[in-house]
Amino acid sequence: MMSNKSKFSLYLVIIFMITGFLSSCFTEDLTDCPRPFQVTIKALDVDLNDITESGDVKNVILFMFNEDLQLVKTYQLNANQIKNREPIDILIDYPGYESLFFVAWGNVDESVDHSNVTTVKQLLDLFVKLKMKDGYALPPGDLFRGNLTVPVEYGTTEAGQSHVVEIKRTTSAVTITSIDLKEWNGNQAGTYSYVIHESYDNLDPDGNPTGNQVSYLPPSSFITNGNFTAPIFYVFPTAPGKSLVLDILYNGNVIFTADKDAEGKPFDPQIGRTLNIILDFRAEIDIITAITPWNVVYQYVVI
Repeated sequence: MMSNKSKFSLYLVIIFMITGFLSSCFTEDLTDCPRPFQVTIKALDVDLNDITESGDVKNVILFMFNEDLQLVKTYQLNANQIKNREPIDILIDYPGYESLFFVAWGNVDESVDHSNVTTVKQLLDLFVKLKMKDGYALPPGDLFRGNLTVPVEYGTTEAGQSHVVEIKRTTSAVTITSIDLKEWNGNQAGTYSYVIHESYDNLDPDGNPTGNQVSYLPPSSFITNGNFTAPIFYVFPTAPGKSLVLDILYNGNVIFTADKDAEGKPFDPQIGRTLNIILDFRAEIDIITAITPWNVVYQYVVI
């Protein structure tokens, strides 16, 4: 008769065999072994320049989905890991997958509503949405996004090919300056503000703009030279074929509206670049637009 000690030993052996069969590969035959690999994050600007080490990307959430677009695992990277191109080790449990689909979001923070990492179960659960306050959208941060499909390799437990998920900006920058606005408005004291219409309020799992059309009330003030300025703020893309419309308000009432510059060019924000809108209210009203690199303000010379 088998002793209790022998029974326990046999039980452990069976457990180890079952666990090894379900979650790993036999060393004698590696045919069915999914190969581990590494993934790194690479940030690009709109001109495809590598800006990974610039520090522009403060954080990244990397979602890993299987071929059925069900979540497998989530990874989070901080600014130093991104700047140093620290690789992420992707270890795949047996029996593995046909392919893995990675989606990376950069700089997703409290400036927007977004998917809670703990509640994402599938690709369709991903979203980034603008927050609202008093009927206006709050400008988002400097958001990045990218994705990559990786076919899973089999046949060895040695590390396979390394892969790079490239992320790019998803927002546009805008800045507005009005010269001699108060003088044009009879030097009246009161509250002046800008309202920008309209952009989508949501980015879907693929990073495409969708949802409702919303307007922005960007922070603005009269600066030391008397110009009324809205420093750089960010917006989501507009609807296809649509551009921005600018209202200037005095004590809550619209006193001026424009949707194009003096040359007839619409206020068209470009993803990854800065749209500068300059309104010169001296003599005849002149409106100028200029597209500059990200976060670069056009230097308009007042003559």
